[in-house]
Amino acid sequence: MENAEITALAVVAFIAVLEICCFFICSRLRGKSYPLCTVLPIFAEDDELERRLEYIGTLIEDGSSCVETLILLDCGGSDGQIELCREFCSHFRSAELLAQEDIEDAMRRFIHLS
Repeated sequence: MENAEITALAVVAFIAVLEICCFFICSRLRGKSYPLCTVLPIFAEDDELERRLEYIGTLIEDGSSCVETLILLDCGGSDGQIELCREFCSHFRSAELLAQEDIEDAMRRFIHLS
């Protein structure tokens, strides 16, 4: 065999070993994944809120979101925005509408400290 063939076989074997190791390592890490929480602040000045919620809703429905919990944090949102958020939360059980004063308790509950 030529040196080039030996080198090519060695590289291919090395890549195959790496892929197999990565497969087993990644499958073990998936079992130890931690929940991911995202906070979306709701401000009265946010004119894009409805579009943001539609986009997030499509990600949740497609299953392409790795977020386990979405917290919609009321930071002075208008009545219409809060109602929109309530409708969103009733449609997606992974979403929760919270007031600013409730965020610490919710975070403790989320990471199971309390």
